[in-house]
Order: sequence, then structure tokens, then C-alpha cells
Amino acid sequence: MQSNQRATTGAVSADAGDAIDVTETRGLGGARLSATVILMRDAPDGPEVWMQERVLSMPNYPGITVFPGGGVDTRDFPGRSWDDGELWTGRSGVALARQLGLTKYKAHAVMFAAVRELFEETGIFLVVDHYGNLLDDASIYHEHRLALESHSLSLTDVLQHNDLVVSGDLLLPYGRWVGKSERGTWFDTFSFLAAHPEGQEPDGNTGEADDANWFPPGLLIEGWRHGLVRFAPSTWMQLVELAAHDTVADALKAARDRTITPIVGDPVDDERMEEYFHRAPKDRIGRHL
Repeated sequence: MQSNQRATTGAVSADAGDAIDVTETRGLGGARLSATVILMRDAPDGPEVWMQERVLSMPNYPGITVFPGGGVDTRDFPGRSWDDGELWTGRSGVALARQLGLTKYKAHAVMFAAVRELFEETGIFLVVDHYGNLLDDASIYHEHRLALESHSLSLTDVLQHNDLVVSGDLLLPYGRWVGKSERGTWFDTFSFLAAHPEGQEPDGNTGEADDANWFPPGLLIEGWRHGLVRFAPSTWMQLVELAAHDTVADALKAARDRTITPIVGDPVDDERMEEYFHRAPKDRIGRHL
């Protein structure tokens, strides 16, 4: 379904995040709040996920293959006079907050960070127009994508000036992991599952990744078993779970109303992670899938 909205360009000052203390961006134990999006599509041989291998110069998780995502920052929070109906449709922010175990205020920021990071890193824009139609062409918002990357605009700016809204129905909460990067930085990361929107195509045009593409979850796991690809524990477990589904619809159905319980640290005693922690293969540095 095609949106009839045209992108408005130019820097716009936003009140989103006004007077937000940096501590608002912290989650459990002071870890930085972050969000990732597991983007899935159906393919002839089964579902595929969009993955990207982070460049080696990244301070956190260099060379690791990840889902698109990043940290929550102050521009992802609503203004203090926030009304759900202004920039949000579908499932309510209150319902999302209850599932995530967050305040409504932080749940809004986590969802907006997920939408923003996915758009910045892939060009996929999971928003709807004022008719409730999912965009089938996000390319007209390319200048906004660049402005979001440079922090000269917030997602709130882009939505307000193009009559677009975030839909709470498009991204399903999938997991919450509180873990430490190899650098020692702690992240409180919320993962969301989303179906690839028809008409939009991810492009991987991000300076944070050396490579990006669609892969079957099972192939990624086999690549890990042969030392050809590296994952954080959360990514590995989520890929194993997703590999059990025959279609995207099956994966989305299983994710609905999923209980989101935080996993803190490395769950070395979790039997689901036995292969990851106790039978991990030797990495073959410089090799790719």
C-alpha cells in the first residue's frame, strides 16, 4: 500500500526528549538501553533474517554478526506533554510497557529506537501513514535517514513533519538480554521481531557494517559451527529459535504475547546455551559466510 505523503526536508527542532537526563537511557543495573530488530522474510527454502557484520573499528562487538540496532538516546524519548495518539497507533504504549517490564516512557523510547535504528542502518522504515498504510517506498525519506544518522533530526521530527506514525503492531517484543560487550560496556537490549514490509528493500548502506544480507537462520548457525561467523550469546539463541519455524507467519504467531524475562550476564548453565558456551568452534578470523 502506497503512502501519499512526501518527505519534508531540512532540519527541524524537536521537543522530543526535552530535559531528558542521560540516566533515563539506562536499564537494569545501569546498563545502557538498546534495541535490535530481527527482520524476517519468506524465501523459497524457508524464512531468512537480515544480518550485518560489524566493522572491526566499532568500539563494541567489532566483527560480530548482529541484527540491526543500537543504543537508545535522548531523542527517542517523547516530550513531557506526550500523548500516545499523536505519533503512535495500534497496540498501546501501556500494553507494550507491561510486556517489556518498563515504564511507559521508557517503552516508548525503546520502540522508537528500534524503528529509528532499523531505518538508519537498512533503509527499512516501519511506520504507517495517516490512513494506517505501511509504506511501500521509503526512498523518498532518504534525506531524513541521513539526518537521523547525523543526529540533526529525531524520529519525532520526521514523523510530525510527514504525517507518519509508529505502529505498535509492527514490531513484536522477542527478548531482553543484559550483557557485557568485549570492551566491557553493559547493554540492556530489547529485541523485536518484524516482517519484511512488501515493497521496501534493505540496502545495508551503513558505516557500521562491512557486509549485510539475507540468510536462513539455520545456515548462520552452521556457519558459526564451522567458525566462519561470530555471534553474541543472545543472537545465537534467537537464531536457533527462529530456525525452528517454517514461515515468517509461524515465527510471528509464536512471538505474540511472548513473556519477556530479562536474561542477565552469560547464561552458561542454561541447557539451551550448552553448545554455544561449551562446544564453541575455533573462530576463523577473516572468513565470512
